[in-house]
Amino acid sequence: MKVVSFKLPEELYSGLEELAQVYARGDRSEYLRWLIARELARLKCPVLFLAGSSTAIDAAIGSGVRPLNWLLSAGTYYRSGKFRESTDFEKARSLGGLLFMDSGAQQFFTKFDNKMDYPYSDRDYLEFALRVGVDYVATLDLPLDILHPRGLLIGEGIRRTVEHGVELIALAEDLGVVDKVVPVLQGFDDPSQWLESLDLYKSHGVTPQRFRYWGVGSICMMRSPPLVHKILSVVRKALPDARLHVFGISMNSLRRVYHMINSYDTSVWVYHAKMDGRVYVWDPADKAFMRLKVAYWHSYGTAKLMRANLTQILTMHEDLCTRLTTYDPEKGRKTN
Repeated sequence: MKVVSFKLPEELYSGLEELAQVYARGDRSEYLRWLIARELARLKCPVLFLAGSSTAIDAAIGSGVRPLNWLLSAGTYYRSGKFRESTDFEKARSLGGLLFMDSGAQQFFTKFDNKMDYPYSDRDYLEFALRVGVDYVATLDLPLDILHPRGLLIGEGIRRTVEHGVELIALAEDLGVVDKVVPVLQGFDDPSQWLESLDLYKSHGVTPQRFRYWGVGSICMMRSPPLVHKILSVVRKALPDARLHVFGISMNSLRRVYHMINSYDTSVWVYHAKMDGRVYVWDPADKAFMRLKVAYWHSYGTAKLMRANLTQILTMHEDLCTRLTTYDPEKGRKTN
């Protein structure tokens, strides 16, 4: 699903009116070349899921941009031992895009040092996701980027992640909603760990033939874009025909792997607006963001800063989508 329309490279785009005149004169080759390039860009472009809750969703609604795909984190809505209903889901649906539910690990594992598992069951989580009407639901995974430094062994985290996934998939099959499930792969610092996760899934009958959409976890806190590229290259090779979603990927890593993933989510546009009043400005020449501190940012209000950041995230997404029309994966850059 496109988030917004995008322009084509200058060498392929000279204006619809001029192309229409060329077509009317009978010279259809240039018109068809433009049309093919446009459709290729649409096919290659990953799906962007904006992540956030409450004020962030209100800010997105206020932006007026439609459609917007949204990722909601289950942990946000779990309080006092149960999942709570929220207007967030109705508001997110009003944005006209896809809804993706994440397991909510960040809400627990960053706050409680002794937490090594979820406070809710796979069944409670799945039933909540179905009740609020999401399009996709990620399996409950143990984020090794958080838990391994706290003592969880990598192999143990992978094993328990797969056990959660197998349990949720069995429940989803009983309910006839297995097509909504996105199995999540886990690892820590070596591509072989994500492959170990995949192999363990396969041993339980959770195969790429049965599931065409997979999530890749423990990427969001990774500070090495080359390592992110290496991991996703290996996962892509192991799952050549599957759709890959990367959770919370950094913007520095994103531009290196844009051509090999099918969807991603980000909440950076929310985080920096709330924490320190920073706004993102996309530089199309360097294919990178500038983060600027806003003077007197409290006077603008968080929602306004979020809207400014959201606009720039969409600009980045549009620009990178356009880049895919002439992307050479072997060279990692645009071709001439």
